[in-house]
Amino acid sequence: MTTASSPSTGVQTYRGSCQCGAVRFEADFNPNAGTTRCNCTICNKTAWWGVHVKPEAFRLVAGQEVLRDFSRHEAMHARFCGVCGIRVFGHGDIPELGGAFYAVNLNCLDGAELSGVPVRYLDGLHDTWAELAVAPYVSPFSPAAHARA
Repeated sequence: MTTASSPSTGVQTYRGSCQCGAVRFEADFNPNAGTTRCNCTICNKTAWWGVHVKPEAFRLVAGQEVLRDFSRHEAMHARFCGVCGIRVFGHGDIPELGGAFYAVNLNCLDGAELSGVPVRYLDGLHDTWAELAVAPYVSPFSPAAHARA
């Protein structure tokens, strides 16, 4: 779901939440500028699909008290709901990714249609952050996918 947009940049405000709704957030971004999938163990096993935004473009609306943290190192913190366990967002400061950021789990957005959005696949498993591939996202749940079947 979007609430506001900037026609010149394509930036929109998206709302999202965990499965139980205890953690809710808003983030401003243009998904057509690119999203990421990482092959590190945690991203791979949780099917993380994210977009990075600057800290000022992310707002935690509810759930600070139930948030839990997982991090392999100081540079990145994966935040998840302590009630339902969903990994909602992360934050960190990785120079190779442009410095301080928030990473939003696009699978947690409420009502967003993201078919066709570019996905950059990154090598976080080996901490190189090298781009392995780029491909458009195709939702198996979108109306267009059902028309092809």
